[in-house]
Amino acid sequence: MSSSHPEHYLDADDLSLLVEVLTAAGFYGTTAKADPSGRLAATRFLMTALENGINSRERLTAALVERGDASSGEHQTPQQTKAEAIDRWDDEGGAISSVTAKSPA
Repeated sequence: MSSSHPEHYLDADDLSLLVEVLTAAGFYGTTAKADPSGRLAATRFLMTALENGINSRERLTAALVERGDASSGEHQTPQQTKAEAIDRWDDEGGAISSVTAKSPA
């Protein structure tokens, strides 16, 4: 891959990998509700990571998640924001309890 050599441009495989990681993080796709500036910042972050030799889907995803965790929410991915909201909703009693009430006999 060209990404292991910073003096080269990203190739088609690198760009496909970027799109896969960004889609999995919620920045692209039919249900994506990402802010365009957040998507651009995440794309630039991942491009820099690729240029610095991070060239696997798992490592790029981990780097993006770590970036979101380290920023006090400023750079969270849409998936992180959604998971956080679901956890908060669940903690506040929004989830259906696994214990069901007994029906009157």
